[in-house]
Amino acid sequence: MYWQDKRVLWTGTYFVASCGGVTIDQRIKKYVENQDSPEY
Repeated sequence: MYWQDKRVLWTGTYFVASCGGVTIDQRIKKYVENQDSPEY
């Protein structure tokens, strides 16, 4: 990954997830579990 022609360790997404103490997988799982079921 490059930013302003310099090599960087993290992508923006990974950096946010790693600094927040909660992984993206955990956030996605929580998001999906909290979705309402569609009404037919």
